[in-house]
Amino acid sequence: MKYVWLSCLVLLASCASKETKEARLAQQHCGSCHLFPEPALLDKQTWDKHVLPQMAFRMGLDLSPLMTLDPADAPFVIQALPGIDLVTQEEFESIRQYFLREAPDSLQAGPAFNSANLEQFEANALRLPTFEGSPVISMITADTLSQKIWISTRQSQLLAYDYDWILRDSMQLSSPASSMLFRAGVSPLVSAMGIMDPNDQPKGQILRYNGQGNTELVADSLKRPVHVEEGDLNGDGKDDLVVCAFGNYGGELVVLENVDDGYVPHVISFLPGARKVIVQDFNNDRRSDILVLFTQGDEQISLMTNAGNFNFRITTLLRFSPVMGSSYFEIADFNQDGNWDILYTNGDNADYSIILKPYHGVHIYLNDGRNQFKESWFHYMPGASKALARDFDKDGDLDIAAISFFPDFEKNPEQGFIYFRNDGNGFSPQTTPLGASGRWLVMDALDIDSDSDLDILLGALNFNDAIPRELSTQWVSKPVDILVLKNNQMN
Repeated sequence: MKYVWLSCLVLLASCASKETKEARLAQQHCGSCHLFPEPALLDKQTWDKHVLPQMAFRMGLDLSPLMTLDPADAPFVIQALPGIDLVTQEEFESIRQYFLREAPDSLQAGPAFNSANLEQFEANALRLPTFEGSPVISMITADTLSQKIWISTRQSQLLAYDYDWILRDSMQLSSPASSMLFRAGVSPLVSAMGIMDPNDQPKGQILRYNGQGNTELVADSLKRPVHVEEGDLNGDGKDDLVVCAFGNYGGELVVLENVDDGYVPHVISFLPGARKVIVQDFNNDRRSDILVLFTQGDEQISLMTNAGNFNFRITTLLRFSPVMGSSYFEIADFNQDGNWDILYTNGDNADYSIILKPYHGVHIYLNDGRNQFKESWFHYMPGASKALARDFDKDGDLDIAAISFFPDFEKNPEQGFIYFRNDGNGFSPQTTPLGASGRWLVMDALDIDSDSDLDILLGALNFNDAIPRELSTQWVSKPVDILVLKNNQMN
């Protein structure tokens, strides 16, 4: 009997040692390039069938996914892969066993919540006469200087409407636009993505739109630029450009230095997934700094403090798991203490883990005054893709408008748009049935009816994958391009 117990103890010690080794390998190799993703974040099947095979590809073990890529994309993807295998096949199998052992069989859905009827806004579905077929809007943005609403489509149209939805200008771009930058007295800048779908081909451009269908090339050979901002980063009195070249496996955050005969690029980061930047002087040293959200792989919000000569000291303020699906951020002072806080959304659900996740939603991180951030509020919103912090009801505090590109279409399709009213003690969600009338990719806020309060525009891109048949039929029979949310605030 004594020897049986000793054998059991040896076996248990051996199993424990093996499990410890697997955990150590997983944390070492899966936390070297990004934050370690806890196994509990995904279910076993999603790890096994989708995420772990992608890990093997990115670690250089299995290059077969290259055969599924567009041949034009493959050379650029190869550049983003390691030159040698980062792990052995035996080590990867140990990592795989660790994730499959520790992951749950399924994820619990996020907490159900009740929402009031949308009272702050009157919702109106709009079908633009210039559009045909399914809505495929890639951008909607308001130029409040000239009182125009700019829209781009997946078919690379660029259209300008006045506030009464009369078409005032249009042109055909070489690729879909994702953002525009407006400044007084200067022609607007346009980010043209090159290819809208995930890719690494440097076909994107920054254009200057000079009116009446006339554009001027500012920069090209960019990997899917999705956002452009400007600021004088070297103190020479000329505005430089900061471009989020999102890419896919690879990407760049690029500063385009404004010189006499054009722009000179300075790559600040080679991380993929640069989604949005804010350019301003964050430390009061009279130099423009860069605050950026990266949403692919090493997901993070980082402050790049200007050290001169296009050098930056990088401080990571918030870092997220690579499966979080970071999608957007803004800064605002939520608690009115004089410090800028962070409004952040995560809900990208299109790649390798297409399941509802209880940690998708809208977050507020408060700044303690030393740029240390702590989450103060979270609201579950599956597929959350963008949020705006504005005082929509004009009561002196900030409310939140949020959209989701991947809501729970089976149970709560109306939660593609949620208005969170700040009542002073928290945020109360409001929804409208018309929130289910489209798949909202883009959003902007403006005073469209000149009554001194902010209205909201949502733009639809109606991909029909994983959409219930009844809802898909509705989208086809009654297509809605724009959801106009007119503020009911009484002045």
